[in-house]
Amino acid sequence: MTTKQKFEVDDPEVIVLQNGRYAYRVICPWKGKNDKDLYAFKFASASAYEKYQNRIAKQDEPEEEQV
Repeated sequence: MTTKQKFEVDDPEVIVLQNGRYAYRVICPWKGKNDKDLYAFKFASASAYEKYQNRIAKQDEPEEEQV
């Protein structure tokens, strides 16, 4: 038997599922059986996915040095 546990996350990862839908994906703060990592999923919008991609692209850009 399982119980629904809630937790809050800032800036979750947004992925594309195999069926083409978008979802938030986050590691749960607790462990499963045999100390396995558990992941929580929640459906997201296409705009949330685009915002996530833009945020990742900005983080990956190398910062130019000031002369």
